[in-house]
Amino acid sequence: MWQTKGHDSVIDFIKNSIESKRLAHAFLISGPSYTGKTTLAFDMAKAVNCLYFIKNNAPCEECKNCIRISSGTHTDIHILDFLNSKSSPIDQLREDFLAQIYKKPYEGKYKVFIISYVDRMRSEHANLLLKTLEEPPEDVIVILISEDISNILDTILSRCQTLDMYPVSDISLLENMFEYSDHQLPDNLDSKLIVKLSRGRIGWIYRVISNPDLFFNMQNLFDDMESAIENSVEVRLKFSDRLAKNFKNTQPDGFSDIDIMTTWWRDILMILIGNETEVININRLDHMKYISSHFTTNNVVRIIKMFDSAKLNLRLNTNPLLVYDNLFLSIPSILEA
Repeated sequence: MWQTKGHDSVIDFIKNSIESKRLAHAFLISGPSYTGKTTLAFDMAKAVNCLYFIKNNAPCEECKNCIRISSGTHTDIHILDFLNSKSSPIDQLREDFLAQIYKKPYEGKYKVFIISYVDRMRSEHANLLLKTLEEPPEDVIVILISEDISNILDTILSRCQTLDMYPVSDISLLENMFEYSDHQLPDNLDSKLIVKLSRGRIGWIYRVISNPDLFFNMQNLFDDMESAIENSVEVRLKFSDRLAKNFKNTQPDGFSDIDIMTTWWRDILMILIGNETEVININRLDHMKYISSHFTTNNVVRIIKMFDSAKLNLRLNTNPLLVYDNLFLSIPSILEA
């Protein structure tokens, strides 16, 4: 069974590649966060090693290879993460990638290397990876995962089969949102609201179903940001300090904070240009209308660009507190707007 949902064209391409024996040796899975990129990578690892794939046209989830890959104990599946690893990226590439890639598979048909956040690689890391992608062994598949392919060397892109994970339709999300969860939404959360807030990202929906606190934390983030722009510089700096601490604790959550706040400002822009049907945070519409009345379209466009610049500076390892202080000191309060 394919765990990847809502990306039928991508699944069909992989199935056809396996059946026709024209499988590439390097793939790049690209798309926004929580669209199912890692799920697809593991689906692919199972598909090429499943003992009964030809019979089922999908990973069977029951053979020894599928079970061990799902449990994370398969010796031929190697995971590298450039963002969350405790070891240095260069050590990861040398010890977990270069030292393993030319060894024959031990349990399955293919050795599969899944490398996340390749858009965060530095040039020396990319060059090490590139040398292997130029002449990969026949029994190896390298799967790169990225949110932003603009930061990846063209020479790497040209050697990979790109699989784009676009946001999924609301209809598909509603059909699949409870399929892989033993949980249900709390009574005070509406499934259509969650689908709207997901922006087409089924992985985000699964996270919220499993842990509804994520939704309430997002609402708290909006509350704090609204308070910051409605109050004094002191309030904004306290909010900035909290965001910086969160970023230092967990970078993925920190980048998620930036993305979430950007969607809020995008909603403000949609209200200002008279396109309320495109508002994502529909549960906050009335208060956002009030706030939007204090800003011009040009104000909000400039603020959205400031959030984009802040995200870029965080990726460049600029001090998070400086980034957030500069950001929120540059955003006027409602009384100043």
